[in-house]
Amino acid sequence: MPSLLIRDISNEVEDRLKMSAQAARRSKEKQALFLIESGLRRKKPLTEVLEEARQIHKQFKEPVSMADVLKWTEAAH
Repeated sequence: MPSLLIRDISNEVEDRLKMSAQAARRSKEKQALFLIESGLRRKKPLTEVLEEARQIHKQFKEPVSMADVLKWTEAAH
């Protein structure tokens, strides 16, 4: 499996990554990978994201919040 080495990280970035990892109950490496994957996922065209949201919304009879839509679209990838 490929790996990635990131050098010259500022103390501020490392501290923020460490805090974020602890809050998510992940290692720093797993949190960094999660953040990278999340960032790359969000590069989808808005029309594609909206279509995914519409497909999800069709499955429910009650109102769906934006937080729900974001959670479900992330979980689908």
